[in-house]
Amino acid sequence: MQTRSEVVIRRTYARPKDKDEASFESWEDICNRVLRHQEWLWSRYATPNMDELLEFKQLMLDKKLSVSGRTLWLGNTEVAKRREASQFNCSFTNVETVYDVVDVLWLLMQGCGVGFKPIVGTLNGFFKPIKDIEVIRTKRTTKGGVESNRETFEKGVWTITVGDSAEAWAKSIGKLLAGKYNASKLVLDFSELRPAGSRLAGYGWISSGDSSIATAYTAIANIMSKRAGQLLTRIDILDIVNWLGTILSSRRSAQIALFEYGQPEWKDFAIAKREFWNNNIQRGQSNNSLVFESKPERSELVHIFNLMEEAGGSEPGFVNGQTAKKRAPWFAGSNPSMAA
Repeated sequence: MQTRSEVVIRRTYARPKDKDEASFESWEDICNRVLRHQEWLWSRYATPNMDELLEFKQLMLDKKLSVSGRTLWLGNTEVAKRREASQFNCSFTNVETVYDVVDVLWLLMQGCGVGFKPIVGTLNGFFKPIKDIEVIRTKRTTKGGVESNRETFEKGVWTITVGDSAEAWAKSIGKLLAGKYNASKLVLDFSELRPAGSRLAGYGWISSGDSSIATAYTAIANIMSKRAGQLLTRIDILDIVNWLGTILSSRRSAQIALFEYGQPEWKDFAIAKREFWNNNIQRGQSNNSLVFESKPERSELVHIFNLMEEAGGSEPGFVNGQTAKKRAPWFAGSNPSMAA
């Protein structure tokens, strides 16, 4: 068991100690880094109690106590201090606008799980269907590509060049969803992205490269083209957010999608994962749950369980929205950690 523990620590939490990755942190190094992070957190509000922090460190060294995995990995790094979403386990948002989708991708890129509820009314498809979609893959062998996005529209050709940074990736999905050009061709240019397998200096994760994002953005563009001149449906929004969950190879992008029982498209949502591995592989990204604002009748539950059997799976899950609002009137949704 001790050997297995050491392997998990080395694989999951030990950061490289040099650029060549010739050596990695020991468990004591990790504990010291976490201690400095806790001291930094404390110092923003009060004078740190070093006796308590040193006791905390000893408990960590003895493996009797631990912080979250994301703090074991990123604690006391510049990323953790500048992008504090990276230290949060989960979140929830309504996905109703382009800005919401950008926020979703940003949170996923910080390693923060996202609970979401698709809302119809603002998000809509392209100006007109775009059948000609060209993808330009990266040929870079090292990092160093332009970090910001570029967007052009010339002679009917709409081009989005995605920059090589977390900010650019998050903002690029906003460009894809917000653009309403009278375009006959869409070019998705990923040539600035670093290759897969290189380590990100800030996060320390391994670069995903451009393979997954190219697949996801092409699929999202096809959804937008299919709904040209129309509002996106709730299932469309579900698919878009699910596709965003596929683009990070080095982190599992946890998601939970919520639909209110009895509202439009709830039955389609209930069976959304039926044979998803054939035509909708992206739908495996989220746990799907129905929210009940009132106690369902027995016949309604029987109907839902029949749908579950027909779909060949164990979803959708059930969320007791009625009791949730009694306990917390501000309840709007839940996060992936509450999926069970």
